[in-house]
Amino acid sequence: MGVTSSLLTVEQYAELPEEETLRTELVEGEIVRTGDAKFRHERVKVNASEILIRYIFANSIGKVFSESMYKLGSREGRIPDVSLLSNERLAAQPPDGFLTGAPELVFEVVSSETAEFLERKINLYLAMGSRVVWIAYPMERALRVCRAVGRPEYLREGQYLEEPELLPGFRVLVDRFFDGI
Repeated sequence: MGVTSSLLTVEQYAELPEEETLRTELVEGEIVRTGDAKFRHERVKVNASEILIRYIFANSIGKVFSESMYKLGSREGRIPDVSLLSNERLAAQPPDGFLTGAPELVFEVVSSETAEFLERKINLYLAMGSRVVWIAYPMERALRVCRAVGRPEYLREGQYLEEPELLPGFRVLVDRFFDGI
């Protein structure tokens, strides 16, 4: 799975030349290639960004990030497609370091990863402090919502996604995530 022969720390990974780390994540100390996102993947990611940014403009509770690495341990550097970090957590971030700890909200678009890899990633985010992970399945035009507490929820077109604990007043039709595809 990985392309390195010895386990790396996040700091060692960050020092590598860009051509060695382009389209990769650090998983348990190994550099793991991520797929090249095609149009469908990118369109869903942009839709999610727009949805969250609109909410943040109206409710200044944090910032939305796209493809930003979070240090989740000495050998874990994960890059969610889209993430939300609260103002409180932003204030605690080192100004010259990596985003540290899991974001409150993670949005991932399923494209090329295996089911096992995806499940490990969801579990890692939740174990490290994410409150919710939204997984988009573009081919099925569905969302899977995994919260730190409770069972996963599956939502399809025609249903609404709400996140009252983290995003008070947030309500969006699932269809909106799949506009344009």
